[in-house]
Amino acid sequence: MKKNFMRALSLVMVLVIMVASFAGCGTGSEIKRPEAVSVKTDLKDVYFTFTYGELKEVLPGDKLAILFENINKKLDSREVKISYYELVSKFGGQEYFPAILNLISDEEKAAFIGNQQLVLDYFNNMLNDIKQNKTALVEYKEYFWINHGDGVVFKDLEGNELEGQDKFKAAFRLYADTALKNIGDYLMNSDGPVEKGEDLTNIIYPLGVNTASTLTLDDLYTETNKETGVVTQPVYTSIVPTFVHDLDEKGNNAEYTEGGMEGEYIFVPSELYRTINITVKPELTSVEKAFTIREKDGILKEFEKASNYLTLNSFDIAFTPCKIAAGFNAVNDQMIYATFDKNMVITANVTFKGALAEYGTVIVEFPCTSQITYNFGWESTAE
Repeated sequence: MKKNFMRALSLVMVLVIMVASFAGCGTGSEIKRPEAVSVKTDLKDVYFTFTYGELKEVLPGDKLAILFENINKKLDSREVKISYYELVSKFGGQEYFPAILNLISDEEKAAFIGNQQLVLDYFNNMLNDIKQNKTALVEYKEYFWINHGDGVVFKDLEGNELEGQDKFKAAFRLYADTALKNIGDYLMNSDGPVEKGEDLTNIIYPLGVNTASTLTLDDLYTETNKETGVVTQPVYTSIVPTFVHDLDEKGNNAEYTEGGMEGEYIFVPSELYRTINITVKPELTSVEKAFTIREKDGILKEFEKASNYLTLNSFDIAFTPCKIAAGFNAVNDQMIYATFDKNMVITANVTFKGALAEYGTVIVEFPCTSQITYNFGWESTAE
């Protein structure tokens, strides 16, 4: 979700500002009120309902204020609806996140797992339609990086962790950074957009076949939080609405007169942005249903360029749960972007050379990610 999400969100905000600007500028006495939009396809998106009173017991004040920023009178009984995606993006990894999940009712948890097939079918069908019917302009860019953090471990040939991990990590960083200088030669980076109607067989994952994702629910990875009992969903969808003020007959911001709190403004959704997040099992048979698996002599062959520092004798690749994120305009079902994160752990047998020869031959395990992002356009830019 990442910079592509932020770019799409920025475009949405520009549109919202334009809508808000024109909303109060009718010709003559005519007031142009914003029209509320709705989703084109109902995927039974799940929202969790919390009250201000219960959230203030588990959230710090600044986080609480963000959730209730459009509500003037913050009574304990006031409710807010939050999607799972919003919970994860705003609070995931924070110390109070488990306490928030504990507030979710059993009924909400049951609803949360009830639309998995519907969401996965929607994603598969949308991406396959683009690839097979060439319905959108496509831009793409691939990245590859190594996690130099705690996941890097050095062992002797018997599998025992070596002492002095820091010195090995420093040597390995030099090796890896040198090897990756020209990694772009092996990556898919388009010089320009692939226009609507052009063949996408070797553009959209998996490469070389006419279909895109053929994932099933059996291919998706689930995990249960031991502390909260909440299942980490393998596929879930969220709708993020962009709200603008409704207007009264005079062009002023409309307020509730019945059924709402006095002094509260009325907002209507002007944009609906859907996100779908999918976690794929780390088994090859599942990963290859949505990702392209390169041969060993692909990207990692670049590491031979660091031969002054060490020799790569052999290596194995193991997958960890892989991620797919996709964004949609939910009003017209147009896919905006799709990002594929292929997460791996490489176990390599390396022999240090030159100034590093004293380290000899060791086993190094390191996590890395191959990512490709597709951005889809629905109007051709061709002259």
